[in-house]
Amino acid sequence: MRLLALSLCFLLTATAAAARSHDPRIEQLTATAVNGKVSVHFTLSHAFESEQVIQGLQSGVPTSFTYVVEIFRDRPNWFDDGISRSRIEVITTYNSLTREYLLNYRRDRKLVRSETFSDLATLQQRMTSIDERELFDIGKRRPYKLKVRVKADLSHSWLLYFIPWETSTRWQETRVATPQEPKP
Repeated sequence: MRLLALSLCFLLTATAAAARSHDPRIEQLTATAVNGKVSVHFTLSHAFESEQVIQGLQSGVPTSFTYVVEIFRDRPNWFDDGISRSRIEVITTYNSLTREYLLNYRRDRKLVRSETFSDLATLQQRMTSIDERELFDIGKRRPYKLKVRVKADLSHSWLLYFIPWETSTRWQETRVATPQEPKP
C-alpha cells in the first residue's frame, strides 16, 4: 500500500514538473539606461503552446496579452522603492473575410500602433517580443541601483463557468545596465 501511495505521489510530482516546464514565461529580459531613460526588451515564451489559444484567435475572439513592467530601487532587507510602472497591452482579432489579423499595441491604455498580418507566425512573434525604447525616465538616479521586473497576464477564462480564472507568468527581474563604452 505504501509503495502504491509513493508511486502515485512521484507520478503526480513528475507530471506537475513537466507541465510547469511548458508554462508561459518571460525570457531574455534586459534593461538598459542611456541619458536618464531606461529601455526594456523581453520575450514571452510558450504563449501559444495551448491549442485553445490558437483556436480562439483563429475563430475571431479577441486575444490579448497584458505585460506589467515595473522599475524600482532594490533595497535589501527593506521595502523596495517603486519608481514607475507601465502596462503594455497587445490585442489581436482575426477578420475571417480578409483573412488578416489586426494587432493593436497599447501602452498605458493609449494606442501606440495598429498593424495587420496575414501570417500567424509573424503575428505570434510580434505579440510575444517586446522592445520598448525609453520606457522609463529615471532622471539623475544611478542605474546600477535600479531593477526592472515584468510579468504577463495571458488570458481570462472561467473555471466551472462561473469562477474567473487568469493565466499569468511569474515575475522576472533584472538589474538596469548601462552600455559599455568601446575601449580604444
